[in-house]
Amino acid sequence: NRPAAAPLPSSPGDKLRHKYRSRKFLFPLLDQGPNNQYLQFRVALALAKALNRTLVLPLWLPHNPKFRHLHPGAPPEPSRDRETDALAFPFASTFDAALLSRFVRTVNLPTFRNLTEGRLDLCLCPGGTHPDASGFEPYLRHSGLSCANFSSTSDERRERALTSSARFLGYHLFDHEAGMRDKIFSHLRPSPRVLALADEVTAELFNRTQYVGAHIRVADAHWEHSDCHHSINGLPVPSISCGDGVNAINYSSIAQEIWYVLRQSELKILLVATNMNCSDWRLFRIGLMLARRSVHLVCARDTLRGRVAREFAIDEASPAADVQINYYVSLVEQELCLRAHSFIGSKYSTWTDTVRGERQAAAIAAKAGAEQWLFEELWALGVR
Repeated sequence: NRPAAAPLPSSPGDKLRHKYRSRKFLFPLLDQGPNNQYLQFRVALALAKALNRTLVLPLWLPHNPKFRHLHPGAPPEPSRDRETDALAFPFASTFDAALLSRFVRTVNLPTFRNLTEGRLDLCLCPGGTHPDASGFEPYLRHSGLSCANFSSTSDERRERALTSSARFLGYHLFDHEAGMRDKIFSHLRPSPRVLALADEVTAELFNRTQYVGAHIRVADAHWEHSDCHHSINGLPVPSISCGDGVNAINYSSIAQEIWYVLRQSELKILLVATNMNCSDWRLFRIGLMLARRSVHLVCARDTLRGRVAREFAIDEASPAADVQINYYVSLVEQELCLRAHSFIGSKYSTWTDTVRGERQAAAIAAKAGAEQWLFEELWALGVR
């Protein structure tokens, strides 16, 4: 006699567990600002592919002073902004989930939460940058997950053993080299809504005319009062995004470096993506200096604000509206910088890293040059 067949799962929970019964999962543990999160996610994406794990599509958190920054001069216990702390952005509002799923198996966060009943087997943070899970508290809370078992081992053999044993694995690693590989970028594209906004603004502002993109992230918060001790080939170098008036590249040098890129590109239209307001006096001075050379400076932030608010149904009267709008404006600006003929950004900005990685992947696919520069490297070469 044949043995009786096992009864088929009947409840939704049982059906879900049956469907994924042979899978192991990797949940990206993310922290700091959005582009730091994107880099950490790319590292997790590469690991999930290498280990044949199903990648959990995470949510994204906006910049929040609560995050523990590792730069010199950062407050050890920054204050938390309550309105910002309540915000999170769905994966699919930022990236194209369908495209990514062609490269690696994925599962959405609500499904994963049901599978795990809200509990990760292990949170692994190799290298010891986080001694416990407290640094991920806002992220785990928004994700509806908990992590009682945490390891920050630096032992590679133990790391491999822990990675192999845990089915529901949370993973965090800030590995700049791994997170900037071309192959990873080729499978990550902005969401269709972000691309549609970029199409609309490109047609209005540039009318199919080529332009140069620049990311100018000036020093703010604690970075404005710190020397981050940046260097190139062991030699100290100023940065546009960190340092006081002595240690930061000033607006006149920024204008000179942008003019250098414009001359190399033989173009006279400049798109500026920046953490400054479009009316900031420093941006105004840069625009005046470039206007003497017949350069037209475009700051798209103000043009984008209302369109972003409508597209993503953001109440502009709400206390957290600026944070929400700025998040999506930044994504559209990155896409505009990707589409630029040439690009210049900051060597020490993960915002710039995102654009440079996208441009490099696109250039390889098109068998062309990426045409991109860095302010700090041009400064070190004497362009000031």
